[in-house]
Amino acid sequence: MTSRRHTADSITDDDLDALYENANKGWRRGDEWKERALAAEAAVERASRLARRWAILRAYGGAAVELRKALAEPKESTNK
Repeated sequence: MTSRRHTADSITDDDLDALYENANKGWRRGDEWKERALAAEAAVERASRLARRWAILRAYGGAAVELRKALAEPKESTNK
């Protein structure tokens, strides 16, 4: 079904209201897709950061774990 094309002389208030409502639905849908795209972009960035950290940990293997342990242990006092 093809809707008729409105002209300035033939459009009614109801027709104009329907056109605005249709346009507003499109804008709301666009806003929803934009929010989803931004959330997906953030998720991809977070996954990328985690992948880089994982690669570093794998590259250094146990050295990173040992370094963490050494830094977490209290220092022994040399003054007696």
